[in-house]
Amino acid sequence: MDIVGNYRCSKMRISLKSVENVIRETLHKYDVPETSIHVLINTIQYANQNGISTHGIRHLPMYVNKIKAGHLNPKDETSIELDSGALMLLDANRTFGQVAAKHAVDYGMDKANEYGISMIGVRNSNTIGAAGFFGDYTAVRGYATLIFANSAPAIAPTGGYKTIFGTNPICFSFPGSNNNNPIVLDMATTVAARSKIRLAAKNGEKIPIDWAIGPDGKATDDPNLALLGSLLPIAGYKGYGLSLFVDLLAGLMTGSAYAGAVKPLSDMSSDSKNGQLFIIIDVRKMMDNNELNERIDYFCQSVKSCGEDGKIMLPGEPGYRKASEQRESVLISSREYEDINRMAYDNGISVRLEKMEEVN
Repeated sequence: MDIVGNYRCSKMRISLKSVENVIRETLHKYDVPETSIHVLINTIQYANQNGISTHGIRHLPMYVNKIKAGHLNPKDETSIELDSGALMLLDANRTFGQVAAKHAVDYGMDKANEYGISMIGVRNSNTIGAAGFFGDYTAVRGYATLIFANSAPAIAPTGGYKTIFGTNPICFSFPGSNNNNPIVLDMATTVAARSKIRLAAKNGEKIPIDWAIGPDGKATDDPNLALLGSLLPIAGYKGYGLSLFVDLLAGLMTGSAYAGAVKPLSDMSSDSKNGQLFIIIDVRKMMDNNELNERIDYFCQSVKSCGEDGKIMLPGEPGYRKASEQRESVLISSREYEDINRMAYDNGISVRLEKMEEVN
């Protein structure tokens, strides 16, 4: 349990089935088609099970509010704007980013199967949640994937003071073997994702001093000041450069908002206009499954042998371990639990998140 100021922030273990029930009934109420609901349940549960709670069930109230405000299209009206060989451009038409991303990776795997590699852009989208879900989704099917997603302004360029580029996540994934899970790197180009800072603010918690600066340009452990200031890019100017290129590739090149024009999911006054870019490679074009299994096993063993037994983990491994421990239930903060159930009550939803235990 964390106590910040006078606020008592505890953790709740809640039934994973109740997460599904709340999502399904809530989205049905707002005419979201069942195929889209299925994608959202899978991606939200993935985030909570893998310990990425910032991209989990906590977003549901914002989705509802964005739909009510007319800036998130509950229908899946994703359309193909360009289809040329290994290239494709999709217009999400303001639907859920996860739904448009699912179309993108499905098209991308089909094209990579034909051409060896594909590139699928998505414009006029929303946040895709945990990009690692889509990296894992393609990797277990034998494809290596690069994902770039731009987001609302959160960092200033090195030497500047005005935020223009987002946390702009990057995800790389590679197939696993019979003995090893896929390797999935899902990371923001900032020291911490903005959603982690929003969650800390909601929970009344402090943040590490090296995550952000306040509006006065000084380092701060107050998440509210951090949200008014600028997040810090990873590795200084290198992180700024990575964020810049994500904006070029996922935003400018796809015809989405870019150069500071993306709006956050929490902005109810405007369409978000996020952009994403997916590059998918059919690894099986380079080697057969047996050779791939042998090479991956050798690679993983070589990496893990660089230290004491059990000390080294590959990208994505902590999430796989956590998910294996959270097959029936997940941890969320007491604030999230209260917010989701209040949203359900206010919207006439009959089901609630079910608390299994309070965790100190």
